[in-house]
Amino acid sequence: MIDLIFAQTLNGLASASSLFLVAGGLSIIFGVTRSVNFAHGSFYMLGADLAFTLVS
Repeated sequence: MIDLIFAQTLNGLASASSLFLVAGGLSIIFGVTRSVNFAHGSFYMLGADLAFTLVS
């Protein structure tokens, strides 16, 4: 039971860190250029599509 909790905690941290990297990148780009850069979202979706393709 403790192994399952530990594994779920690590999965949650991995997901949160990837979302943090995307959000941090968007915040830095917006703070510097004062314009929204949509390239981050497209790269994020490209990575999700690639991961889905590799898993299935």
